[in-house]
Amino acid sequence: MINTICRAVLLSALVLLPFCVYPQQNDTLASAVVVSQSKADASLNAKFAPGTRVERYAKIQHVTAGNSLSDFLQRETALYVKEYGRGMSSYLAIRGTSSTHTSIDWNGQSLLVPTLGQADLSHIPTYFFDNMTIHVGGNSALYGNGSMGGSIQLRTAPKFEKGADGDITLKAGSFYTFFGGATLRYATENEWESRTSAYYSYSKNNFRFKNNSKWKIPWERQNNAQYNNYGILQEFAKRFKDESVLQLSFVYLDFDRQIQPSVSTNDSDYYYHTVLDRNVKANALYSGNSGIWRYRISAAYNYDYELYEGDIIAADRFSVSMENQLSLKKVLLDIGSRSEYIKPDVDAYAAGTDEWRTELFVLALYNPNDRLTLGGGLRGTFVTDLSVPLQPTVNMKYKIKEGLSLRASASGSVKVPTLNDRYWGGEAVYLEPEKGQTYEAGADYSTVFKGWRVNSYLTYYYSPVKDWIRWLPAGEVWRPRNIPKVISDGAEAGFDAVKTFGAGVWRVGARYAYTNVTMRKSRIENDPGIGHQIAFQPKHTFMVKIGYERGRVESRLVGSFTGRRTSSDINDIMKSYFLLNAYVKYKLGRKVILSGELNNILNVSYQNVKFYAMPGFNFSLGAQIKFKN
Repeated sequence: MINTICRAVLLSALVLLPFCVYPQQNDTLASAVVVSQSKADASLNAKFAPGTRVERYAKIQHVTAGNSLSDFLQRETALYVKEYGRGMSSYLAIRGTSSTHTSIDWNGQSLLVPTLGQADLSHIPTYFFDNMTIHVGGNSALYGNGSMGGSIQLRTAPKFEKGADGDITLKAGSFYTFFGGATLRYATENEWESRTSAYYSYSKNNFRFKNNSKWKIPWERQNNAQYNNYGILQEFAKRFKDESVLQLSFVYLDFDRQIQPSVSTNDSDYYYHTVLDRNVKANALYSGNSGIWRYRISAAYNYDYELYEGDIIAADRFSVSMENQLSLKKVLLDIGSRSEYIKPDVDAYAAGTDEWRTELFVLALYNPNDRLTLGGGLRGTFVTDLSVPLQPTVNMKYKIKEGLSLRASASGSVKVPTLNDRYWGGEAVYLEPEKGQTYEAGADYSTVFKGWRVNSYLTYYYSPVKDWIRWLPAGEVWRPRNIPKVISDGAEAGFDAVKTFGAGVWRVGARYAYTNVTMRKSRIENDPGIGHQIAFQPKHTFMVKIGYERGRVESRLVGSFTGRRTSSDINDIMKSYFLLNAYVKYKLGRKVILSGELNNILNVSYQNVKFYAMPGFNFSLGAQIKFKN
């Protein structure tokens, strides 16, 4: 009862605080997350798909300092993230696809681990990045291999503001959780800039949970879930007289963590394990814009290393890419290429295993008049000892009247089998690349209603996939197999609304996604999974947020709903759950920002993945000190 009262008091304080602080004129604290539709330029290629939606999030490191990309997506979007416990492995599933079906890159450099073909979202610190673009929907022609569900583009960019500036960020919270980060930028008169960012995070992670695997469902403390993460980002940039920019970037990430056991083995140290991950990423990017010609040339190196139970899974990856955009009156052309060489170091692979991948693409955007925009393109992918089909895209957007537009898109996508798929335990020469199509149509509507500026959207999509890869029993071992046909179809809707009331600003938004993803054909005779929702994929996800800004104070209340899912047993239904979180920031002068978070305010006992506990009510407090000379 006391805990309930405390949570109610804290929530009331967060919601009412903006009304209790008298603002100074012209000192409104800007929203830390900015969302825009269809015009995000964090990705050069997004504009070539006018028939789809793009959302851009700016200043993500400010709103989520100390949080991972997994935390950000779960709190700010209706996308589904499969999370194996607090701070543990987290994987994204867009429109019912798997985590290997979404491309994630940083300044054009893939963040997917080549052996697994996916990125653990808990390993991506938002503190390092300036902005992010989310492009939902299959479009390999734009982003290359694996972009069957969507694409996430993370960006860092020099500011070229003379002098030094940066921040020191500290955050502490429940379960002995701590985050510390620091950033220093320095730019000279001759337009050199250096940026150094570093962070460290730790959590004992010993939260209490209800153990539903035991009689009477007792309360227990989570064991073996501690983590220690740290990383450093170093960038150098030079702007030349012709406005071209050379950007050199280096990232080192280190993740040393215990693996949270299932609730049924929480009190048995026999099942306690640890895993160590290290990632090195280096990138050289040269870009410029000379009137009608915009270009990007990059070279990158990645080293991904994992140590688990004495087994090493590692890979070196070298890549080079080039992209050219030409503006020709009403036509915009984009021609580019990308090549990469992957050299894995995995005991389960045959000696001497390596792989080359090359992609060539051409994209076009045509504006015949002020109402109609057409886009399209084609990408070819070439992989060692594998035949990969071409990936086309065709897009259209038509403005019916001011504020109302209709759009449509059709595209083909592929996902090349991962290195584990192809080479684990012997080369799987029988595997085919996954092949998908995405057809979608929708509308965007903007209006002003009783002082509210409203942007809204509605989308329907249909995405059949052939040769979906799953690991299935093959005698005493598991082997990858192509499933003949999986179909994902559904709808997405949402809106953002803003209104100024005197000295304050209200922001209201919502996102909803209906995802129906089912296996239609199987290699197993009388497979009971045919016609049923794919395991661990909710049909319904929903997010709603209410924010208020006044003077130095910004507060938000965010609710997220995750619908019922099944485990690998189609008759095993996991309960839906609703989480309510609150955030507040207070700008103490111009250089200090104090913040607070309340998570799972309703103290919901839930599991994202079956038998992996998640915490109840928890909180954190933070402070960010900014400096500039």
